[in-house]
Amino acid sequence: VQSLAKIPGFRCHSPEGAFYAWANIEDTGRPAEEVQKLLLEEVGVAAIAGACFGAEGKNYLRFSLVSARHLLEDALDRIERVSVKWRAVTA
Repeated sequence: VQSLAKIPGFRCHSPEGAFYAWANIEDTGRPAEEVQKLLLEEVGVAAIAGACFGAEGKNYLRFSLVSARHLLEDALDRIERVSVKWRAVTA
């Protein structure tokens, strides 16, 4: 979760007893649904837009943390690579 919080535009807190990370992506300057689509199509990382869980999830993405550590680290690397797309928008 700490590595996820280091992605430009992401803010994330450690989960309290769940296997999911909720990342606030408001600082990306893009809607969660757009970032969700970008992650899946560009680098093959699946996330769920928080609005699927109610209006309070509007600026969030939910990531499942139920995977082998090396797979999670690979996913973080891929998210970091694609983050240049929203960094250009917020710069």
